[in-house]
Amino acid sequence: MSELGIFIDESGVFDNIKNAVTRDLYIVSFLFHNKSLSIDYDINAFENYLIQNGFKPHLPIHTMPLIRKQKPYSEFDRETRRKLFHHIFQFMRKLKIKHKTFVCDKKFCPTKQAIKQELEAYIKKMVMDNYEYFDKFDEIVIYYDKGQDYLTKILHNAFANCLNNYRFKENVCQEDYRLLQCADLVCSIELIKQRKENNKHIRAVEEFFKSANKFHKNYIKTYNELEL
Repeated sequence: MSELGIFIDESGVFDNIKNAVTRDLYIVSFLFHNKSLSIDYDINAFENYLIQNGFKPHLPIHTMPLIRKQKPYSEFDRETRRKLFHHIFQFMRKLKIKHKTFVCDKKFCPTKQAIKQELEAYIKKMVMDNYEYFDKFDEIVIYYDKGQDYLTKILHNAFANCLNNYRFKENVCQEDYRLLQCADLVCSIELIKQRKENNKHIRAVEEFFKSANKFHKNYIKTYNELEL
């Protein structure tokens, strides 16, 4: 039986923005993995890299805390954190994991209901635009850690309206799935990309990547090529 895994993460919250001048973004990432293509070898290679460099093999990678030197990465120097970022990105690139990313500017969608409508419409269009891709799988399994209850409800409603062969994986934890960590990575890359395109610079990001231009050169081109 053919199976597609959809790994989902989010950046931002549903709360109304406090300052309409600020471009406050709500982002939801979708990663697509054809389960007939094993990724065990690549996961083992990534975790061997962690072991060889003195980390615990199951160290989870949460991208924005990694960039900003927040816990649990506050003890790592910048070069070490850059290498961790680079390796999780190369893990996704090597596997050619496709993604789609919903971006909502809460300046124009300031309520939960407005975001809900935009996201449900986005998921419907995403499925319809790629119907032949989704239709070739016998089962579609959604991986989301239910970090936001409201988003969980939206995902259930949206996929129920688009697909009849889907189910949600139970008891999902981001720390247990490298592809959920890649979904987190996609959210972070999209956030940085959106900030750069709108001249909203994040100092910690520019320091981490040495410059916004280096970030764009080293990561954005590949990121764009991996879009579904």
